[in-house]
Amino acid sequence: MAASTKVLKLKTVVSHGKQCCSKIFIRNASWTTFFKKPKEENEAIPRKIKPFDGPSTTSRLQSLKKKTVSCSVRGYNPPADVEAKILSIAATIIGFQVDMSYQLNDRLIKFKLLTKLMEEFDHIIPNTELCDLNTLANVVSYFDTPVRDTTSFDDLARQKLPKNLHIQLEPLRFDPETDTFFDGKTAFPNRPTIVSSLKYSKKYKGHSGESRNARSLTNFEEQKQLFEDAEKLNYTVKSS
Repeated sequence: MAASTKVLKLKTVVSHGKQCCSKIFIRNASWTTFFKKPKEENEAIPRKIKPFDGPSTTSRLQSLKKKTVSCSVRGYNPPADVEAKILSIAATIIGFQVDMSYQLNDRLIKFKLLTKLMEEFDHIIPNTELCDLNTLANVVSYFDTPVRDTTSFDDLARQKLPKNLHIQLEPLRFDPETDTFFDGKTAFPNRPTIVSSLKYSKKYKGHSGESRNARSLTNFEEQKQLFEDAEKLNYTVKSS
């Protein structure tokens, strides 16, 4: 009996030791797996964007590309030998012959190359396109794309239109000095249409709103009328 009891106790100790060893082995294996995990896998998994993070750089870039603002652009017609010129300039700046798949990873080389190309072709590169010029193929594609300085509406107005169709590009503004259809009378009397913008004041002519048939008042007459109106209202007006 005593021997059998000792055997049972020994089996219990051995089984318990095996369980402890297996637990320690599993724990050590898990820690080893954790520390052996390559760093690239952790960096490759992007973090999910949360609402309180605010707009990301990608979303801002997409919103800039989707904006359809009216802005003046210079027309650009690419020459026939765009690719040959770009490869020649790139070989001069880099120091050896390169092909279309050359990566512009060096920022200094990229700056020198794009600056030289803008001077050569007289065509600027906006910031929205600068981030996409990563290879020489992208650069050739950009400088080989023509840019129109007119809209589709302007092109349509310049075409030969039918006799019953006319497109008026410039706005028709009433001018009492030249408009004789209604004998110089406007539909909005005494309402000035003076153009206050510095940009459009040279393009569009404004007027004070007075009819052509009515004589314009001088500054003295305007001051006199102001004093007379002030006396009627018992106001005191300081002379300028």
